[in-house]
Amino acid sequence: MKIHPAAISLLIILSILSTSSLSFNRSALYLNIDCSLTEGKIKYFSEINSGPLPIHYIKDGVDITEQYKQIGINFVRTHDFYGPTDISTIFPNWSADVNNPASYNFTSSDEVIESIVNAGCHVFYRLGESASDNEKLRQPPENFTKWAEICKHIVMHYNDGWANGYHYNITYWEIWNEPDLSGFWNGTAEQYYELYRITATTLKNYNASIKVGGPCTSSVTNKNFTTGFLDYVTENDIPLDFFSWHMYSSHPYELQMASLYIRNLLDVYGLKDCENINTEWNVNILSPQRDKDNAKNAAFTACTMMAWQRAGMDYAFRYRGTQDNNWLARLLGFDLSLFAYDGTYKRPALTYLAMNYMVKDTPLMIQTPPFNVSQGIAYLAGIDEKRSNISILVSNYDSPDKTFTINLTNLPWEKSSIIHYLIDEKHHLQIVEERNINGISSNITIPLNKNSVHFIRITSSPVIPAEGPEVAPIPLWMKLRFLDPVTKLLGILLLMLVFG
Repeated sequence: MKIHPAAISLLIILSILSTSSLSFNRSALYLNIDCSLTEGKIKYFSEINSGPLPIHYIKDGVDITEQYKQIGINFVRTHDFYGPTDISTIFPNWSADVNNPASYNFTSSDEVIESIVNAGCHVFYRLGESASDNEKLRQPPENFTKWAEICKHIVMHYNDGWANGYHYNITYWEIWNEPDLSGFWNGTAEQYYELYRITATTLKNYNASIKVGGPCTSSVTNKNFTTGFLDYVTENDIPLDFFSWHMYSSHPYELQMASLYIRNLLDVYGLKDCENINTEWNVNILSPQRDKDNAKNAAFTACTMMAWQRAGMDYAFRYRGTQDNNWLARLLGFDLSLFAYDGTYKRPALTYLAMNYMVKDTPLMIQTPPFNVSQGIAYLAGIDEKRSNISILVSNYDSPDKTFTINLTNLPWEKSSIIHYLIDEKHHLQIVEERNINGISSNITIPLNKNSVHFIRITSSPVIPAEGPEVAPIPLWMKLRFLDPVTKLLGILLLMLVFG
């Protein structure tokens, strides 16, 4: 089924129109919330790449299982462990017998998968290789059928106990990573289509209940790995349970539009049951390191999660949990982790903590007027089924300072408390205001400053969420803006060298 380019353009236009709303250019904003009106459940997007174990070669790295539990991580993608879970590590001798358990080395991968399960998380298994400068790992497999059989035996090991294995019931299996980049795939798009066909068919023939997908493209505008890939799988009746894609962006609006575009594209192809899954996302890789660690990223994260609530997204795997604190990576702005290598929170992790409080305690979404995240402002409200707690999340990403007034009606109690938490450069999800209110209506006015996240709990209970922990400091050298052009140029050159 081939889609005409004009139809794709129309999808983009419809996506934009579907999220249009009033302008937020005013210095004072007002939000009316009727607490008696709900619509479905809030999506957390509590998915992440890597962890909770540290990268295996980091001497002082720590296990961040407790941190994952604190912020409510629920799903871990097995990408960029740099060895464990990679095909070349598990099946090191290509000439070996694929049916012989002795041909496989699951030692390091078992440790990683076990840590994910023990943290109470689901496993999203990426079948392929981590980022590497090893040219051999970027080449298409010598024999696609054999590679697919190796993947099948990995499924057998983790789901059916094969080779002294486990019964983890891992559902999601993603085929390769970013085949549109030469840093991961030096073959053609057509070769990837063939690899996907053989592997997806092999896995589904073995176990029809698991979910297989791809193409985990780094670009939603690359026709080879959007419309070209979808033409191939639909015309050849190939299993596609989820479509995966990546995006590192300078604005939450781009991530919202990309999700709407993919969801609409899948629907046009008749793939209405195919899940829309982003398996890597974060701020623009070429932004300075301070913008990976600071309140600006916290606000970016909050706005993105709220914009995705109505954007047809099923799962979104943040890249990544922990990294190695390598000085060069940090100099170039390539440390994308939520936590420092020693387990210390970075400010964006506090947004996850606030979202966890919201989804855990107030999962029912309260109806709110639409917002246009392109203006940098986003908000979300929730309530629990017992109607004892209400949560409101508001974020300003890179928009001028404003005052924001929330008018609340139909509160479920006559007497309640309002607790206002703040994430900015001076506050790490700390309480900045706490007061009692009487009656079933009230209003809250907050200074919604640039690059800030506000979490507000309205409750009849004496139990309130804990404040966030201290965060990793941003070194002085990372704040020197005159270095930005140099580090950006070096970053571009490195990305071109490694990933093409």
